[in-house]
Amino acid sequence: MAIREIKNLDELIFTFVDKSKFIGATINKLTAAGENYCSELLAVDISLRDGGKTKILRTVAKLLPENEFVRKLLKSERTFLLEVKFYKTVVPCLIHFQKEQGFTRVFNAFPDFFTSRFNLEQSLEKIDDNAVLLIKNLKDEGFGILDRKVGFDFDQAKQVLEKIAELHATVFALKALKPEVFESEFGEVFEEFEMYESTEEDNRKFIDSLLALIKDDDFCAKNMDRIRGTLIRNGSCVKKKNDKEMKCRFASLCHYDLWTNNIMVKATDVKFIDFQIYEYGSVTRDVLLFLFTSVQLSVIQSEFDNLVKFYYESFINYLRELKCDVSGLTFEEFLDEMGAMARTRELMHVLLMIQPIYRDEKDAKEVKNMSKEDFLRSDKEQISQQCKQKASYVVHEFNRRGWLE
Repeated sequence: MAIREIKNLDELIFTFVDKSKFIGATINKLTAAGENYCSELLAVDISLRDGGKTKILRTVAKLLPENEFVRKLLKSERTFLLEVKFYKTVVPCLIHFQKEQGFTRVFNAFPDFFTSRFNLEQSLEKIDDNAVLLIKNLKDEGFGILDRKVGFDFDQAKQVLEKIAELHATVFALKALKPEVFESEFGEVFEEFEMYESTEEDNRKFIDSLLALIKDDDFCAKNMDRIRGTLIRNGSCVKKKNDKEMKCRFASLCHYDLWTNNIMVKATDVKFIDFQIYEYGSVTRDVLLFLFTSVQLSVIQSEFDNLVKFYYESFINYLRELKCDVSGLTFEEFLDEMGAMARTRELMHVLLMIQPIYRDEKDAKEVKNMSKEDFLRSDKEQISQQCKQKASYVVHEFNRRGWLE
């Protein structure tokens, strides 16, 4: 399969590499089909002169998908802009704030940013097929992605939760202590907008595809109308990003796509990637999605409450370290907010993500070949027993905790 061309790649590289040291660059496909939808990922290895030797700078290029339907459905131009602003604006602002608050160890949860462009004309007014974001290839530093069908064990899950708690707490504290900085730096990325546009018929087909995961379970079969009602209400709530009407006590920047493929690990270190659909909302949504999609089922069955408490305590500890007032941020209020988010938003989100996690690689399509029907999957698609088991467990657990409407 032909590798997609990056036009004027040399000029892009020269924005962060000394031209006299540049030897050349090679491009290879980075991800398999079904692993990324909002963008296309390529591995760009840059050869540089280093004294009398050659060294390789390994980077990742993120491009808009070629599929026009996917670009429109997933608002790819908007998500590309969001990710560029995350690396160029959000991360430096948060690191500066941490230093001001006395942190001696600052954020290291993200890949290094090298450069970006929106188009070849150097215009800031449009994002087109030549848009590129270049960041460090974390595999070069020994980071890797776990088997998504296995997921994180208990200790690994705690490492992820502590790291995401630092991000959540830093943004929370920035808004609380320096609201004017928060507004000037983050106001644009947290503008309210509608992410998804769909017809009633498309919505029905989409919900049917989620219900197909659980239809063989006796409890789910007997409560199908109730579950469908919860999913319909979820769907009406999640279309709007940065919803100004959603009042949350535990509000911050949420990754909103925190599953196995977007978390890279090395020994005791964790880094997050793919900041394409982050938004301002309840931190409990990141916690719910991560735990129910990406942690081993046996761990969730026995340790869910302990992991939730661990996240909460990490969040509060980071706020204290940032000299932010934590009075009123009780664990009981945190659990209440988590329940509200589970009931109104996260059942649909979790069931949606379970499908690609357990899909066989042979069934995955390249993004450029995907159509509307590939997103509105029917119950005729082959669903693995592992997928059915996980989806049924999630519904049972939501019901047990009073999260089904």
